[in-house]
Amino acid sequence: MKKILWDISGAFGDIGVLFPIAIALIVKNGFNPTALFLMAGIFYIASAYYFRITMPVQPLKAMSAIAIAAGLNFAVINAAGVIMGIILLAISLTGISVKLGKIFPVSVIRGIQLGLGLMLIKTSLNMMHMNVSIAVVAGLILLASIMVIRKIPPLIPILILALAISLKDMKLTSLGPLALRPELPALNDLWTGLTLLVLPQIALTFGNAIVATESTGQILYGKKARRLNLVNIPASMGIANVISGLMGGAPMCHGSGGLTAHRKFGASSSKSGYIIGLTLMALAMIFGRSVLSLITAFPKAILGVLLCYVGIQHSLFIKDILKDGAAIFIALTTATLGFVTGNLTIGFITGIGIYYTIVGFSKTLRYFERN
Repeated sequence: MKKILWDISGAFGDIGVLFPIAIALIVKNGFNPTALFLMAGIFYIASAYYFRITMPVQPLKAMSAIAIAAGLNFAVINAAGVIMGIILLAISLTGISVKLGKIFPVSVIRGIQLGLGLMLIKTSLNMMHMNVSIAVVAGLILLASIMVIRKIPPLIPILILALAISLKDMKLTSLGPLALRPELPALNDLWTGLTLLVLPQIALTFGNAIVATESTGQILYGKKARRLNLVNIPASMGIANVISGLMGGAPMCHGSGGLTAHRKFGASSSKSGYIIGLTLMALAMIFGRSVLSLITAFPKAILGVLLCYVGIQHSLFIKDILKDGAAIFIALTTATLGFVTGNLTIGFITGIGIYYTIVGFSKTLRYFERN
């Protein structure tokens, strides 16, 4: 029974990212809730089965942010998801992903992780501000679960509190799924999706969802994460995005922050992935017509508390390079630029530039010393 509770706690560790973006895509971009949650649930289960650990499933964040801000139609976003999937499959099958991955030094990866952690904390503060009193209570419960009552999975009391608060705002208008409408994307949607959504997303996906996810998995799971590599991760996301795009689901990825979220809240195997996957499929197929009411009733302040904790934990990966001055400088530059600009791509491109400048300068010095 105790182990099951830890699996449940770990299963819902990443809802602070998944739910807010899903709500926005449904409300502002016209996504079919059944298609979105069904595809996410299937992706969770398939990923858990293959990788044998709980892999996160998140909407592609940069792509979603641009689409939400611009009010793009779901058809354009679906088309972008198909293109992204094809690109990810291509770099996986050709081995390009492995060659690109070797470009990223540990210092830049730690900078990406720190920058993302800081961005999650910033986002969490806005969410907690919606109801400070609930956030304080949830935060105290979380701290007590982690630091005092360690036998209780940290997310279980938080989920109980959230459900108790949510009940008064939940409205089940009707049960059953909304009809799925699979279709091939139109050529103009493919072009719009490529130029407006895929190009700004692709570098961030490679840096955070592939390279940083591989590194994070090795830290958190050790040998259990042996299937997490620069070939399997993009292949998994590629297959999922092609299918999801054709079926009307959102573009998705495996985020390094989500991996931390599931693990730190209790996921230790694939079981948590099955639990959250089946939950999302149930939301899609049983409550598809009312799912928006159900998830919007979940207190945003509590989602913010969860997101803040994950952001802190993700930021702490930097501790293994603290004794290396050059590595810390590169990591902090990467993280700071990514955080200040709100674009991790700018941060890690700058970090890589600094790293190889230092490497080149060092090689030049050694050359002149020998000659």
